[in-house]
Amino acid sequence: MKVLALVASQRKLGNSEILAKEMLSALPDTAEKEMIRLTDLDIKGCKACYACLAEKECVIQDDFHFFLNKVQEADGIIICSPCYFLGEHTILKKLGDRMLSVLKKGKDFSAKKCVIAVSHGVEGWEGYAMEAVHNFASFLHLQVKGRLLVRAASPGEVVTPAVLQKARDLARCLLEDRIFDQEREFFTCSVCNSSLLQLSENGMVRCPMCEAVGNLRKEGSGYVITFQENGRNRFSVEALTEHARELDRIKENYIANRRELKKIRERYAAYNWWVIPD
Repeated sequence: MKVLALVASQRKLGNSEILAKEMLSALPDTAEKEMIRLTDLDIKGCKACYACLAEKECVIQDDFHFFLNKVQEADGIIICSPCYFLGEHTILKKLGDRMLSVLKKGKDFSAKKCVIAVSHGVEGWEGYAMEAVHNFASFLHLQVKGRLLVRAASPGEVVTPAVLQKARDLARCLLEDRIFDQEREFFTCSVCNSSLLQLSENGMVRCPMCEAVGNLRKEGSGYVITFQENGRNRFSVEALTEHARELDRIKENYIANRRELKKIRERYAAYNWWVIPD
């Protein structure tokens, strides 16, 4: 078995790196283990050229191809990220913006198990970081088998017996057919575990991450959310493939109407208020 740990942090021997190494050390010595510090990669921004929709590789020449090849070679993936300003580390968003090129390649990634660990520094300031990292894994078609949210700000603060035990238990989900279940205080989506839920006036609940829907109802002294079974999951291989086809249609429509759209856009060319650094 080959396991790849992705560390989304610039900080050397920081909490993300420590969690990743603790999880890798929990795996058998027979496992092949590799780590990538994502911030060391040369990752350029997506150009929105849509060239990759034709099932070609991304045309940008940087380390994105190295990253994808390493993920594709692995059997299991560990992702560790700190929480910055209520969200994930910027490098994950930058990589995630390039995921158009893998939308149609679900079969290359969907059998791979994944576990996630996110550290945040201030109580109640974890924001949507876990959901964002989970979203990153889902667009790679990975099967998220467990997630660990840890409050630890200073480098090394994550090193406590309780946290390290949870990290090691989380890592073993890559070997076993089970889900790591961290206790939660709030409702989460039954499909993707997202805690970002929308609630309508009539009690309908919608997960904006995976599109699962359900209903909130009062039961006894509390409330219960019942999600519809067999609902649409935008992160399924089939749904992501269809999303790529929809983008193909958008691209074809643009090509068919590009002359008219060019005329519309050209009138804005005269507005030149750009500023650049000295």
